[in-house]
Amino acid sequence: MSVYYREKADNLQESLESMIEQTCVPKQFVIIRDGELGSDLDEVLNNFLNRYGNLIKISLVRLNHRVNLGRALNAGLRVCKYELVARMDSDDHALPRRIELQVDFFSHNSVKVLGGNIQEFTTFWNKPVSYRKIPVSPQGIRQFSRTRNPLNHMTVMFKKDFILNVMGGYRDVLGFEDYDLWLRVLKDESEAIYNLPQVLVAARTAELQNRRGGTSYVKQNALARWVFYRDRLISLKDFLVTLSVGTLVGLSSSRFREYIYKLVLRKK
Repeated sequence: MSVYYREKADNLQESLESMIEQTCVPKQFVIIRDGELGSDLDEVLNNFLNRYGNLIKISLVRLNHRVNLGRALNAGLRVCKYELVARMDSDDHALPRRIELQVDFFSHNSVKVLGGNIQEFTTFWNKPVSYRKIPVSPQGIRQFSRTRNPLNHMTVMFKKDFILNVMGGYRDVLGFEDYDLWLRVLKDESEAIYNLPQVLVAARTAELQNRRGGTSYVKQNALARWVFYRDRLISLKDFLVTLSVGTLVGLSSSRFREYIYKLVLRKK
């Protein structure tokens, strides 16, 4: 889990505790402080460490300056002591059996990366307003990945050595660090990714569409799609389509983005 200064203390507290309350409790919890956090967030982390430090190994990685998500996660990966690594966002809520279901799947299958579905909420995690359901099979994932991210990042569990040593970890593709990684994984090994059909994480979506609009987001999308095409991760056709759609939607009003989001991208 990577944390930076804009996170809310209550959201971080809920996210941390949802991982401790798993039916299969992680053996190690690696938390990256991506730059200075402020007193409220530091207090949450210190209290968490004092309360649960005897239950599991909590590794706190301190970065002096904010480096953004990809590099922060790479720093955390180098501290992970176990082969299976679960990603988690600092404002989401992991459902109780999330880790159990994923560990069990890895014990019977040879995949390298495993995700799952999410339910989205605005106030209470157990009162979802929508779902992001993604393809399960490698074939469906490959097809989906041509234009959209085939994994919900906060649900992902993967084999550390494969991601860090074979794939080289996350690249600094701002806003699209995980999407870039999954495309590279699929290019290297087309059967490496699978998604569970269950909902694994409740994802907080307040102000999501505001963050996914405006000129800065359009530039991020354009740069990421160019990197994908340059590195032959997507075709020219897919590059042109996703660039055009991303620009159109990104420069539209927040109300229109919300409409497209609910109509096309999510299930109630």
